[in-house]
Amino acid sequence: MPPRTLATAAALVLAAAVSVSPTPARVDVTLDAASLNELLAGMAPERVQVDLLGGRAVSIELHEMKVTGFDPAAGANGEILTSVRVKIPELGLDLPVNPRLSVQLKQDAGAARSCYLKFEKVMLALPLTGSVDVAPLLPVLPVMSEAAWMIDAARGKVRVKPSLIDARTGAKNLRLGFDLAVTSAPDERASN
Repeated sequence: MPPRTLATAAALVLAAAVSVSPTPARVDVTLDAASLNELLAGMAPERVQVDLLGGRAVSIELHEMKVTGFDPAAGANGEILTSVRVKIPELGLDLPVNPRLSVQLKQDAGAARSCYLKFEKVMLALPLTGSVDVAPLLPVLPVMSEAAWMIDAARGKVRVKPSLIDARTGAKNLRLGFDLAVTSAPDERASN
């Protein structure tokens, strides 16, 4: 499911699950392998440009990325097992690899939290240099961050503000836990 569709679906579920109340409610969003594969298709870059010395650069291309499993015992929040074809056209490389993506939580200066996936050890066997880990050259992949939604409910517009509490990898999925603050939306006519 694309990120925008996921956010819309989550907002509708959340609106149905909670009534307008200043008391936060706990909601879990569970992403299985199929859902994560749809997200990864939109999140993972097709190409990462890596600048080298002397003004040269190489492109690291990621193709056919998919979730192959989950390892809840690895790392603080578990890891997601994947398969991907890594191509570096400038070096004539086209290799299948099985990187792990660690599940990370990040808090910004404004206290908002987000969940993202970080590549861990993407080893490529390169001619002349031997094995090289290109994971530090690859970007993190955002899964979901906090964002307020305005939802049309039976009693009028409501504002749903999720606060990401945790992200955990299970045996068959990634679970994101949110506290939700649901309040009546301010009347737009009063501000005009």
